[in-house]
Parts: sequence; structure tokens; C-alpha cells
Amino acid sequence: MPDNSAGRRPLAFVASVGFGAIGLVLLVVGLASDTEAIYLSGVAAGVLSLIAALVWREELIMAWNARQKKRQA
Repeated sequence: MPDNSAGRRPLAFVASVGFGAIGLVLLVVGLASDTEAIYLSGVAAGVLSLIAALVWREELIMAWNARQKKRQA
């Protein structure tokens, strides 16, 4: 996991938020225009957002485990 000491947000977090926002817009536009392709694109973006969130969660767990091992050593 990259060093986040400079205050930069993790890439997986940014991807999750970005895909989530894009997915929400596509879902709303797809429902409003009754266009199935746009709606399904919104669902796909939502799935990508959830996958990125799971990656970010794993990075957080790995960083927490590394900090715990340093404290115990």
C-alpha cells in the first residue's frame, strides 16, 4: 500500500466515489429517459464502485495489521 502521509486519498477510495457518482447519475438519467442501456451502465458503474470499495477496505485492513505488528514488536 502506498504511503499516505502526504494526505493524498487512496486510489481505490477515489475510484469508488467516482464510479458511485457516475453510476448514480446514469441510473437517474436511465430511469428518467426510460433507456435500458443507460440504466444498465449505471448498474455496472455501481458494481465497479462496490469492487473499488472492497479493495479500499482490504488496504485499510492491511495497514491496520501492519501498525498492530509494529506496536507488538
